[in-house]
Amino acid sequence: MAYVNKEYTIGAGENLIGIAGRQGFGVGVCPARLLPDGMTGLFGYTNPASDNYGNYQYADGSVMVWIPRFYYKITAGTNDIDIKGIDTYANETLANADDYALHRSFYDGGIEQQGFFIDKYMASKNAWGAGYIASSIKNGLPLSTHADHNPIADLTAVTANAYYECINAAHARDGVDGAVNASSIFHCGSRFQVGALALLSLAHAQASTSTTYCAWYDATYNYPKGCNNNALKDYDEVSNGAGSGDDLLYTTDGYSNCGLTGSGVPFAKSTHNGQSCGVADLNGLMYEVNLGMTCIASTMSATGASQADPCVITVASTASLTTGDWIMITSVVGMTELNGKMYQITVIDGTTFSLDGIDSTGFTAYASAGTITYGTWYAADTDIAMKDFTSGNSLATDHWGATGVAAMMTAMTMSAMPFEAGGAFAQRFGSGSNQVLDEAVSGDGWILTGLGLPQDADGIDTTGTNQFGKDYFYQYVRNELCLLSGGYWADTSGAGVWHVLLYLGRANSDNTVGFRCACYPE
Repeated sequence: MAYVNKEYTIGAGENLIGIAGRQGFGVGVCPARLLPDGMTGLFGYTNPASDNYGNYQYADGSVMVWIPRFYYKITAGTNDIDIKGIDTYANETLANADDYALHRSFYDGGIEQQGFFIDKYMASKNAWGAGYIASSIKNGLPLSTHADHNPIADLTAVTANAYYECINAAHARDGVDGAVNASSIFHCGSRFQVGALALLSLAHAQASTSTTYCAWYDATYNYPKGCNNNALKDYDEVSNGAGSGDDLLYTTDGYSNCGLTGSGVPFAKSTHNGQSCGVADLNGLMYEVNLGMTCIASTMSATGASQADPCVITVASTASLTTGDWIMITSVVGMTELNGKMYQITVIDGTTFSLDGIDSTGFTAYASAGTITYGTWYAADTDIAMKDFTSGNSLATDHWGATGVAAMMTAMTMSAMPFEAGGAFAQRFGSGSNQVLDEAVSGDGWILTGLGLPQDADGIDTTGTNQFGKDYFYQYVRNELCLLSGGYWADTSGAGVWHVLLYLGRANSDNTVGFRCACYPE
């Protein structure tokens, strides 16, 4: 489709992403004419030296950070990231000509957006009129999707402690007395937006040489720190002596070893850009529900598995499978070596398919059973506004279910999915010196990078690399997938800005899972 790329009068100093490694990088000043009603700049919001640079407050008291539109370039064969702003490229065409891509997070509702607002802190319960809403407030009790821990169901707009309710909670921020506003400008944060923050963090890490403008800088463990060691501190600081100065320490929220959102001290160590103006708590504390990607999956039963190269699986019918599909196998009796892993397949005939690259000649003989789960993954279309997603699984606007997916998303090419064939579910970002993120300026690779996902299996393994924080990439096939980011307070080195969990569904409930809100100016 043709995207709307509106011309704006942008004032001096407005909408600049900055220079990686320097003061103020990774946030910026929203163009004045785009500022939503009810949003005002905090004292010092135009000053890159201020703790409030690029920070705004909405009418409910929520503090949000403006992330200006930026272009990125990934040097092929490496993990070298370069970030450019509107002061370098006036439009995407000029950027693409130099192999820079406009990040996917700046497409929304068919418009090439000038930036987005995202909550500085995780959502917490806040009185609003005669009701309660989810707000971004420092030292708030982070909401969870479980009755035991700051339950989201305490909010006026929410009826259940479930992941999908994060959409309703976001839509109530600008509602009346805590009720859902059907025309809300707010949405539950997307994985594209988290992917943008992760990319900015990586670029800042590569450009920084000290803690001067990057409090979490370390020669080895060079990424945002967080509440992830199950003791209100950061695992890498405590176990590996990462960084300099005082270890990051959170104030408990009274539940297990979860902290108050935004309570980390020194605070700048907990932000995406290592400065107090940045977005906090992206590494641990709590998982975050993210929009923008899901999966529709089904199951079938195995009736046989050969000891051969490649391994051949027998089922009642392969009619619903296609060569190149990804599957996972669980519950096999006998040939248990197959269990708990992902595979790509080649359909042989009406009842058999092979597992690509899997030699099972030395495996234990198959005895019985086995569940084959297969699915298709989908990413939100660029002409869809994140605020328009609803929380169900039957309507054309719903983020889950065949009807909503068909109307608002596009299937991701199966051959492009970055899974480890024959690999366990728990993988980690980074594998030696291999390239992790795709440098493409369009297509499947661009979407994967926009989602903060590796370009292929060469970018992950079970160990990971320090460059990507050894963050977990948890591969799985789940119907009505609800993608989670960041990890939680006990995920140790696996938590982080890149951490992604493809494991749970929309109706799940968990005391370690919360969310934050975001919005576009149009």
